[in-house]
Amino acid sequence: MPLQRSETYSTTGTKQSWNCDPSVAPFNVNIGCVLSAGTVDYKLQYSYDTLDNPLLADSDATWIDSDDIPASTTGTAEANFSTPIARVRLVIAALSGGTLKMTMLQGMSTN
Repeated sequence: MPLQRSETYSTTGTKQSWNCDPSVAPFNVNIGCVLSAGTVDYKLQYSYDTLDNPLLADSDATWIDSDDIPASTTGTAEANFSTPIARVRLVIAALSGGTLKMTMLQGMSTN
């Protein structure tokens, strides 16, 4: 079964990150963000930091803005990562009159 996660957001802010499995080969993670209604301003970030130590938090990671879902994204969007990353998260600057659903799918290893 592939790694799958989905969450619907109705508030602004930096959301808790989701882990990916960078050891899967070939690496492939797809992220879809779907706006149900209303208006939104958001971005997707990713990190190479695994945060394996239980004392580490998202604030300890170095975050990079996605080129596919950059700052000021205002509608439904998707991103694909074909090189290993460790974590993803959403930063929602504004959200009014609707919800934003983020879904992540990562395939299984073929070796």
